Amino acid sequence: MYNLEYHKYLDRAHILPNLLNGATQGIIAQFLSDLIITFLLEEGEILVNDVNISNISQYYASVASGMVAGVLLIFLDPFAVVLFSTIAYNYVYLLVEYNFNINFEIDAKEIIEDSIETILLLFMFDPTAKSQYLRYTEKRHYLEPNIPRRDRTTIQLIFFVILTNTYNFFTERSN
Repeated sequence: MYNLEYHKYLDRAHILPNLLNGATQGIIAQFLSDLIITFLLEEGEILVNDVNISNISQYYASVASGMVAGVLLIFLDPFAVVLFSTIAYNYVYLLVEYNFNINFEIDAKEIIEDSIETILLLFMFDPTAKSQYLRYTEKRHYLEPNIPRRDRTTIQLIFFVILTNTYNFFTERSN
């Protein structure tokens, strides 16, 4: 029997920790992405040259995206979270880039392309995505989940963010 009140309580209890973890993991993943991209672009000369650090807009956007993902993962399946976190990233990036002047346009085509690419990478490389999706499907139908809860470790999450950031960086450069 599905205990709706228990699941609501459990979901509310995870909001603040997930919000803080998402922000922390967003900063860590962005910095590690900077290291990896510098290493790839400088052909191993990372010890000789400076690390190319992303601009502050990307760090704010990574924190916002991580926070949105951290909270929404409680309520949505991982594939839906990709769309919302991509929107949050793009919005915050442009907001900070334009010095909080809201006269900018969000490129919906870019968001959709980024979301589709990220969902494909998630499906191919994230071992927990499918089980999380199936678990959320059971919960949406008010069934007590039979699939055991599988959370990503911090290393898995950071790996996935680095993978998608690096992929997005190189696809942006090729355009």
